[in-house]
Amino acid sequence: MNDSGKTKLLHLLRSLTSPHLLMEHPADLSCAITWFDPEPRKAVVDVRGRWLEYSVDGRRMPLPPRPYRVLTFGPEAYGRRFFRLKPSSIPGIADFLGVDRWTARTVIANMPKLLPDVMSHVTFYGDDVKISYKEGAFGGVELGNVAVWFYALAVFAELQARAEPTILVMDEPFLHLHAAIQRHVLELFESAAWTFQVILAEHSLIAYERRHQGWSATVLVPVGEHRSRISQEDADLERLGGD
Repeated sequence: MNDSGKTKLLHLLRSLTSPHLLMEHPADLSCAITWFDPEPRKAVVDVRGRWLEYSVDGRRMPLPPRPYRVLTFGPEAYGRRFFRLKPSSIPGIADFLGVDRWTARTVIANMPKLLPDVMSHVTFYGDDVKISYKEGAFGGVELGNVAVWFYALAVFAELQARAEPTILVMDEPFLHLHAAIQRHVLELFESAAWTFQVILAEHSLIAYERRHQGWSATVLVPVGEHRSRISQEDADLERLGGD
């Protein structure tokens, strides 16, 4: 639901990479993150007005701890870059991912290797790229021309995950996308081959209906002004679908 706090919750996760997201819209927030290294460890993020503090295992840290890298994709990226860029080019992918052209070229070159069911090969012509899709991989080239942004995002996240633990956060990425593209993208991220974790926040009924396809479904249930509880109970999830 709107105003339940899901974007703020995602901002807390993203603050380990981009603290400014919390400080641009200050509000009192607190989040504890646990991981294994190999023993249990704990990081705490506290926001009090315009003060932002981190602690790891009870010790205050001057800079964000990095138990994992957080990559983000959301409405701000969608509105600013999504359809304005040329997908079949190194500069277009570089601008979309927010990386340099060398990194973008590396991502594109690895697409056929990491997406063998979708692509057969890519060919570079200077800054332009020709992507050869496998026949029957999806419902047409038009679908691929839109989904290519998500292919690049998945491959980039996978390459990052091979260097350090990575979480890809997608905040409402399906705005104005056709139902067929939504299903294709969900299937893409449901692959067991990826070593990064995906967190997806969506209003899409198509995403809701696929919650049993390898996703752990979570709902934020408002319980008062500026307060919500996190639930994975079937009753709350079913009620969300009914709404």
